[in-house]
Amino acid sequence: MLDLFLDSADLAQVEPLLATGVFAGVTTNPTLLARAGVSSADLPAVVDRMRAAGARTLFVQTWGATAEDLLGNAREIRERCGDVGIKIPVTAAGLAATRALTDQGVVTLVTAVYNHVQVLPAIAAGATFVAPYVGRMTDNGRDGVGEVLTMQRIIDAVGATTRLLVASLRSPADVARLAAGGVDCFTIAPAMWGQLLEEPLTTEAVRVFEDDVARTRAPRAGHH
Repeated sequence: MLDLFLDSADLAQVEPLLATGVFAGVTTNPTLLARAGVSSADLPAVVDRMRAAGARTLFVQTWGATAEDLLGNAREIRERCGDVGIKIPVTAAGLAATRALTDQGVVTLVTAVYNHVQVLPAIAAGATFVAPYVGRMTDNGRDGVGEVLTMQRIIDAVGATTRLLVASLRSPADVARLAAGGVDCFTIAPAMWGQLLEEPLTTEAVRVFEDDVARTRAPRAGHH
């Protein structure tokens, strides 16, 4: 099953897209929250609005240098924001926290993944999702799409329940290539939704449909 998430904390962009019913939820991180001007105090209200708009799953990132810090901050996030998924960096401390949260039944998303080897400890830690950063890999001279496809093959080969939730996507073509390779979960910037729908032939076909509807609905001469 294909799941699409929105990678943004900007309510003006996110709420109308969630209202379409197409998106499974929203992923955020400290950078996205800062960019949208969402303070720690504002976060619970923002999460509530996203839920009201139709988000079924929301991810908020924890922080800290130790597993204990990461778990303590994750607990505070969930006390303030309710049943949200927790994003955790793919570090030794982060993976220990992931194991503990998974054992507590919390949905986890191991994030900032940049090579296929990192998916192995994330699987072992019981991560619900892993977030590879395709565009940033490519920016640094790596084959981002190829790395993610290798991650998917590893997951399939070992029979893991962990899913890739691919982030840092720069083009609809990358989304399609990854989906063709078995990846079924993506988080995209709101602007990419329009790019996924761009097709001049479709635009022209819709224009013709509308013109033809207008002609068939026009009143016949002598009839009112």
